[in-house]
Amino acid sequence: NQSFKWDSPTVMTREINEYVQRNWETIRSDLATKGAHTARYDAGHRVGEGFLNGGMYGLGPRQAEYMPTSRVRLRILLVPGSDPSRSFLLSAFPAGIL
Repeated sequence: NQSFKWDSPTVMTREINEYVQRNWETIRSDLATKGAHTARYDAGHRVGEGFLNGGMYGLGPRQAEYMPTSRVRLRILLVPGSDPSRSFLLSAFPAGIL
């Protein structure tokens, strides 16, 4: 019901790195206790663009609506069986709806 892309690889790299730096203690704690960290947040500036289905969830006819976005979703996981533990970024993308 939504499809968004980063404005550029540079925007993507900068946004992910800044998020990890700002939130490292929370990320580390989540990885240690849950094995994963998931975040949905508003970056406060444009990070991407895409389309949102205005008629999703049966609220009318399907109609793609273009929109820029400042919202981001990301998920970081531990690498299974790694010793020492290592994490990897499973997904990170702009979003229209969090």
